[in-house]
Amino acid sequence: MSSTSAQQQQAPAPWRDTFLSHINTMPSPEFVLATLHPAPKGSPTPYLPRARTCIFRGFWGELPENKHNDAPQNARVFESDLPTFTTDVRMQKAGEVFASSAGKADDDSLVQGSGGGGWCEAVWWAKEPSVQWRVRGRAFVVARDIEGEQGSEEGSGVRTVKSEVGGRMRVVSGKEEEKGEWSWGKELTAHFGNMSPTSKGAWSHVDVL
Repeated sequence: MSSTSAQQQQAPAPWRDTFLSHINTMPSPEFVLATLHPAPKGSPTPYLPRARTCIFRGFWGELPENKHNDAPQNARVFESDLPTFTTDVRMQKAGEVFASSAGKADDDSLVQGSGGGGWCEAVWWAKEPSVQWRVRGRAFVVARDIEGEQGSEEGSGVRTVKSEVGGRMRVVSGKEEEKGEWSWGKELTAHFGNMSPTSKGAWSHVDVL
């Protein structure tokens, strides 16, 4: 797990257990994701809101078990409070995560890999407990370049993801010696192994809030 700064002592978020208990009451863990879309030239504001429904795939580093997933998986070495979802690079939300970030990537060639950091908000409505959950923060894209060829230099987007996301990952108690065996690429592949065959054929990114 190179180029990360995972935390061993960082405490779980105080809302985590309640959030998961509410999500587990939902027939499907759907949420609405709002991102910032670059406004047309001449607009009085630089960004316009965009919202769409996504599926919560669990917290990053804690992929839910799926008996139909035969992809190699990491041991449960890390945990986090970072909601994840999957998306296609051709969808606008991937580009928006880059375009509204500090780097403001505005070229299609710059948003094909890992990186981002644009602001977003995710909203869940748990009907049974009658609770709305809103999570606001920056979103990062974990793409196929997250682990390049052996000896190759990491791009700035990969370094950003490993620093920002990795710094919010906690080492599970007693797993310190195993963290060097954890693989970003394996985690990415396992996420897509949990998806339906139709989705696997079209999607290529995992986003982390």
